[in-house]
Amino acid sequence: MKTSSVVIAAILALMFSPITKADKYSSKVQKMVVSGTSTLHDWSAPASNLSAKGDITVQNTSLQAISSLSVVCLAKSIKSEKESMDEKIYDALKAEDFPNITYTLSRVNSLTKSGEDWIVETTGILTIGGTAKTVDMTVKAKIQADGEIVFTGTKKITLTGFNLERPSAMLGVIKCGDDITLTFSLTMKKA
Repeated sequence: MKTSSVVIAAILALMFSPITKADKYSSKVQKMVVSGTSTLHDWSAPASNLSAKGDITVQNTSLQAISSLSVVCLAKSIKSEKESMDEKIYDALKAEDFPNITYTLSRVNSLTKSGEDWIVETTGILTIGGTAKTVDMTVKAKIQADGEIVFTGTKKITLTGFNLERPSAMLGVIKCGDDITLTFSLTMKKA
């Protein structure tokens, strides 16, 4: 008798507990800057064509889960301060054959509240120039009063880690460093 009472209580608890489901989100505002060094000077190049979508669960301004998230950046939307370098960047990124840089979330490893922010430890697949690599990333998320979510973060990579040639100019006298930093901010709204 005791066992059946416990089972009935568990079933009732499940039936009447609030069920939260993921909502579809898409990017509203997006920014990404690619930056690095060269033998001449440091450089940065913003990307103008970036989009994201995902399934995210928020309950009472509390980030509960991120079941999926994908980001796509058009490689040829990355524009350097010196327009003459853009073609060299696109060649290095193999943009003609692989026009998109993509990130697909594989899993959320942890989700912790820190003040007004949520710290999201993730693992995902970053694909650049046709090479896909598993990357771990720490991202901050902040839920706005209107329900939008702002994700911010940085990820350091190496060009050679993605089988990419380092861009160069002036017959190789000026050469891009191997270390690159991707800095992003994505504002996501319910789709």
